[in-house]
Amino acid sequence: MDALPALIVIVALVAVATVLGLALRARGTRVATGCGGDEHQLAVDGAEVTLVQLSSPVCSACVAMRRVGSELAAADPSVAHREIDVVDEPDVARRHSVFSTPTTLVLDREGHVRARLIGAVKAADVRAAVDAARTLATVSA
Repeated sequence: MDALPALIVIVALVAVATVLGLALRARGTRVATGCGGDEHQLAVDGAEVTLVQLSSPVCSACVAMRRVGSELAAADPSVAHREIDVVDEPDVARRHSVFSTPTTLVLDREGHVRARLIGAVKAADVRAAVDAARTLATVSA
């Protein structure tokens, strides 16, 4: 067999595997709005919006979401970030049907769940969910 056709086949296989991997990764992160629910006991007092990150000890994506949530809370004093280990508090995970970590709940001031972020979501998407939670809280009031 000639080396050139073999090389072309290998490059094509790597390209297809890369595209499939990126597509699966993109499907692994989701942002859902209008999730409902009342979690006033999880909302941080005085915060306009609380990010409640449900994590597990073996979750590598949780580290990225912890950084995003912490940076957002540090940059905006009206936002609080709180992390809950689903192993220590399985009832919270059960109430929200958490099947993968990280799952981040975006709570408004009253503790209503306004969005649910699944996976390692981009910082811009988290900011958009926070802004939407503020808007929904204002409209509901």
